[in-house]
Amino acid sequence: MASFQLNCPRCGAANRIPADKEGVAGRCGSCRAQLPPLYSTPRALTDATFDAFVAAYPGPVLAEFWAPW
Repeated sequence: MASFQLNCPRCGAANRIPADKEGVAGRCGSCRAQLPPLYSTPRALTDATFDAFVAAYPGPVLAEFWAPW
């Protein structure tokens, strides 16, 4: 099973995140602090969902804007 590594923002410990837990916030295995949800694939957002997603996400967000025309 594929997994990703996420460092805890509080204690710096490395945490293994299974790929099937994408988008789910977890807890650090060392200090039990809340970990931000991990997204390894792009998220399709609309003008109705963008502001809420960015406001709720605790980490940096990389946004790519495009139009079909």
